[in-house]
Amino acid sequence: MTIRLVTDSSADLPEEWVREFGITVVGLHVVEEGDRAVSTAAVTPDELTAIYQELLDDPDCTGIVSVHLSRELSRTWESAADAATRFGGRVLVSDSRCAGMAFGAAVAQCAWAANNGLGLSATYELAERICRGASTFAALESLESLRRGGRISAVAAIFGSALAMRPIIVLRNGSVDLAAKARTTSKAHERLRALLRDEIGRGDVLVVVHHHEAPERAQEMATEIRKETPFPERVLVVEFDEVLAWHLGPGTVGVSVTDLVDTGFPISAVSPQDGD
Repeated sequence: MTIRLVTDSSADLPEEWVREFGITVVGLHVVEEGDRAVSTAAVTPDELTAIYQELLDDPDCTGIVSVHLSRELSRTWESAADAATRFGGRVLVSDSRCAGMAFGAAVAQCAWAANNGLGLSATYELAERICRGASTFAALESLESLRRGGRISAVAAIFGSALAMRPIIVLRNGSVDLAAKARTTSKAHERLRALLRDEIGRGDVLVVVHHHEAPERAQEMATEIRKETPFPERVLVVEFDEVLAWHLGPGTVGVSVTDLVDTGFPISAVSPQDGD
């Protein structure tokens, strides 16, 4: 009898992990007009209800932990909470309060632990605990994409663009904040690595370098981070999903940091192989 993990595509989980740990991923939506993406949309309660029902119809599935993108950034958590009310406590929904592999790595660890016998409440509590310590930093080419998507104030966007600055944002505990700024992309990446030193140095962590249309920059970032950690095999490169990419804009390089907790999660599953 097994607890199943459900998450959304903003977790940026590598396909290998989805298959290996039996995770169900539901896609967030990009809204298009013609051949142009104009907005994004959350997963609906009906979509999640159908997914939960299908999983629970399997007699081997005794419950579901559903972990999603921060409710400050998407209505997907609300949709999941709504859908969960239809299953009499068999579905527990966690607000990760973060994005990308900051919570994708938490989902993977929880799925592995659940596959090895962890119960419903304990799996939910593990997800909550790991996500509380996770964070994502991102060096953007501008704040325009965030402003367009309503994820940061117009005043902040004007401030950043008027000075031709490269902003560095941090998503932690549900809020998006401006962590630093630099005049060039290379300087922004230097500042980003400096901001990460305390995060990486706090203990056993998984570090994931994300990017949108910037694979070479992401590879360079990963190479530099691997030099600064005693666990270079725990530094991955994974491309942002299309919804996060739309909000962050082309050229963005981000880094997610997530604790690796003592659940017996196989470190061999954490590979330095780069995502596509």
